[in-house]
Amino acid sequence: MRNLGRNLLIAVVLGIVVYAVLALYADVGSLGEELGAFPWWAFAAALGLACTNYLVRFVKWEIYRRQLGFDLRRGESFGIFLAGFVMSITPAKVGEVLKSFLLKERHGVPIATSAPIVLAERLTDLIALIALAGVGALSFRLGTVVLVAGSVVVASLAVAVGSRTVGRRLARLLGRLPLLRRKAAAVDELFRSAHVLCRAPNLPLPVLLSAGAWFCECVAMWIVFNAFPGAHADLGTVTFIYSLSTVAGALTMMPGGLGVTEGGMAGLLVALVPGLRPGVASATTILVRLATLWFAVLVGLAALGILRVRPPAPPGEARG
Repeated sequence: MRNLGRNLLIAVVLGIVVYAVLALYADVGSLGEELGAFPWWAFAAALGLACTNYLVRFVKWEIYRRQLGFDLRRGESFGIFLAGFVMSITPAKVGEVLKSFLLKERHGVPIATSAPIVLAERLTDLIALIALAGVGALSFRLGTVVLVAGSVVVASLAVAVGSRTVGRRLARLLGRLPLLRRKAAAVDELFRSAHVLCRAPNLPLPVLLSAGAWFCECVAMWIVFNAFPGAHADLGTVTFIYSLSTVAGALTMMPGGLGVTEGGMAGLLVALVPGLRPGVASATTILVRLATLWFAVLVGLAALGILRVRPPAPPGEARG
């Protein structure tokens, strides 16, 4: 929380640099012409689909919260979930552990108990995005490669966090480190909660929810791209581009994937859509990132501000 303002400022400056590079790549005048001809109803539709993404992912958050057994009114739970979006500009969104700090601050839920939700969210998002990229890549004969490579990564992560035996061993090893020696019990609790959330029987539904949520943003990019005069790409191609670029941005650990995700989107659009004007590729990328990344940050800031002025609600599900 102390570094929130500084982190946001760094992310905004980095974002301005990235979008300036995209503007120069497309030629500023050309980019302005493309945006001038853009029908802005498509951007409004993209914002609506981004909100749908949030609602679907909130269902996943609620599933995880109930599995770990801490009780919140649904309205406050939704506020805490949305507040985590302010940290979307952290590497791989790990800053969304802010939700755990809010739970600790407002209801005394141990951070080690709730923090695995962020890990489970990222794991299921990764599985879903790789699956979406694989489906979209089938038309380019890359689906098998994408799915096999991604499956290896995902399987390794799932074993590490989903196996209680592996988790205990990792907890013991980490507990011997000088910095964590006094927190051995918290480390063990972290892996115990991760095991509850990520064991095989508990993975399918969250992965399906993640796939549905992120597909909404793939559709958002498809609508924005096809709204430009003369631009056309099928939904499978755009799904591949959005999913792969998002995964790449997360794996490189850049804040919010900045630079990598934008470069992937614009570069893949030019590479995979014949005869595409550079201005359309840059304009699409900028609009999509405004509707997905930066809109989420604004939503998170608003939710965090509301939580700061409202006292914690007594636990209870009945009144929502």
